[in-house]
Amino acid sequence: MNIKSLLLGSAAALLAVSGARAADAIVVAEPEPMEYVRICDVYGAGFYYIPGTETCLSIGGLVRYQINWDDGDDGFRKDALMRLKIDARSETEYGTFRRYIEFQASARGSRGFEGPNGVWYDDENDSYTGFGAPIENGTALRHAYFELGGLLVGHTDTLFDGDLSGEFDLGGGERVNQIRYTFDAGNGISVSMGLEEERENYDYVPLVVGKVSIAQGWGSVDLFAGYDNFYEEFAVKGIAKIKATEAVTLELLAAYESGPTYWSLGAPYIGYEWSAGGYLKFQVNEKLAIGAGGQYLADRHFGSGNDSGYFSDGLNDWVVGAVVDYKIVENLDAKLALNYYDGDSYDVENGGDGDGHFNGFLRLDASF
Repeated sequence: MNIKSLLLGSAAALLAVSGARAADAIVVAEPEPMEYVRICDVYGAGFYYIPGTETCLSIGGLVRYQINWDDGDDGFRKDALMRLKIDARSETEYGTFRRYIEFQASARGSRGFEGPNGVWYDDENDSYTGFGAPIENGTALRHAYFELGGLLVGHTDTLFDGDLSGEFDLGGGERVNQIRYTFDAGNGISVSMGLEEERENYDYVPLVVGKVSIAQGWGSVDLFAGYDNFYEEFAVKGIAKIKATEAVTLELLAAYESGPTYWSLGAPYIGYEWSAGGYLKFQVNEKLAIGAGGQYLADRHFGSGNDSGYFSDGLNDWVVGAVVDYKIVENLDAKLALNYYDGDSYDVENGGDGDGHFNGFLRLDASF
């Protein structure tokens, strides 16, 4: 074997070993494509698909700052409020499946001053009040319900809820646990029936509520009716919103209740036998709207919601109010409201010298 043969053999051996090692090299896998959030436009703006599902989710909310004024106060009262809204929807063989949650928390200004040992006292009479630090009302669950097709189950506004667009009027209705069904008859017509829980662990008979809604190009009409088995009384109400022109909307309200009900105009079991009101709104431009109206309330009655019964004092009251709405920028709205209340009840409460009552507020709503 000569030196040339030895070199050629060594080179061939090295190439063979290198080829074997190359065959055994580790191959790095290609990264999987990232799943970006997809926009869901089926239910309107703001929804997106939850990754890996066909459920569309929208998260929104509201930040509010409000300055309140009342002619019975010694100064302004300020409120700060937040709301968080979560809306999830998907399609099923029974129709749209919706899940909705809304939380609210609020805080208002302090009252009093801090005395010895960290105790808060009233500014006027040096008596203990328990107030002083900002009053934080904590978190409240405003809405928690699901809808499947026309069925709604959970906690939300009573089916009887409805009023004028002003800030002065009384329309009756609170949030309540309930089961309701809405039948969409088409052409803007729907019929709803609901069973609502008056009070927890009270009895096995629910409140029964019905509503008929008609919405057309000229406006809408809502008709409400409810029966409260506690006092065995009923309430009915109608609200019409008529588009007189592109800029002018006229709203009308009429209500009657045979006695105190959960849907009484003032508060549950505190209301009036009948009432009529109206509100006129003028959309000046895309940013500014102004409105004014009034309501008359006749034959006041009271109920305690227990076995002590109820009574009627027959007093009549009335109220007028005006509102200015202004869109500062997108998602930032301002509202200025001024109301005046007067009638028999103010005379009685002030020894016959009642001169009526003013109140109002300036509200700023920042939504997202």
